[in-house]
Amino acid sequence: MFRRTLWIVSLLAALVVPSLGETAAELAAQGDALFEEIWVTQYTPSVAAELQRMLERAIELYEQALAQDENYAHALNMLSRCYYTLADIFLPEKEKADVHVKGQEYGERALRADPEFVRVEKEKGFVEAVRTSTDIAACFWTYSNWARKVELGGGMGLVAAALRGDDKKLVALIERCLELDRGYIYGGPLRALAAYWAEHPFSKDPEKVRTLLGEAIASYPDYLENRFFFAQYYLIPAGEWAQAREELQQIIDAPLGEAALDNGYVKLRAVELLGEIQDR
Repeated sequence: MFRRTLWIVSLLAALVVPSLGETAAELAAQGDALFEEIWVTQYTPSVAAELQRMLERAIELYEQALAQDENYAHALNMLSRCYYTLADIFLPEKEKADVHVKGQEYGERALRADPEFVRVEKEKGFVEAVRTSTDIAACFWTYSNWARKVELGGGMGLVAAALRGDDKKLVALIERCLELDRGYIYGGPLRALAAYWAEHPFSKDPEKVRTLLGEAIASYPDYLENRFFFAQYYLIPAGEWAQAREELQQIIDAPLGEAALDNGYVKLRAVELLGEIQDR
């Protein structure tokens, strides 16, 4: 871990130099290299600050790329993903929502970088435009930031979003993700839609939660958030305490796998949740 930390510091230092005379694609490629290194590094409290600095530098690089090409879809999508990651993993609770707003904005810009999306949205509205999109990243990260922003508003936030009509837009986004690529980010659309049906203030559907997460776990058993969501959103609400404890312990004991950032973070969440339900 010490040698990897030194390597990370060296990479970050090399990328801090001003990016003069570089194309948007070159700047984005530097951002991609940083993000990839973050993705394959295990999250632990001891390296969290350094990983956050790397992520913030990647954000700077993607924003520099956008300064050269404001409709650069890859940079817009990576900014949406980076802001989601920053808020979800690294920031304190009170700072998360505002950062998810930024992630949602970049995701929507990525959707509208497609002239066909813009045309259909103008004629028929956002939901119909989403159904024409072929950009899985734009759909998924727009949804993910938007849904987390709503969730962070608590029960009243969920109700307000439903009454505003956000539901139709969110469902359109995540259903389009399922159509485009159910396996994106290790079953991300399955995982996200399961959370939607677990938390909806008016239409909770435990059977849909079970089915969606069952498919995600069967297809991507080594991506630990699939198993964590199964415990959090299905087993615990169902009162299946013994099975939930067993599932969480399996997460804690599982190999780290290739998605080291997310899996490392989920392992810590599993330890915390297991402690909360240990005596149930």
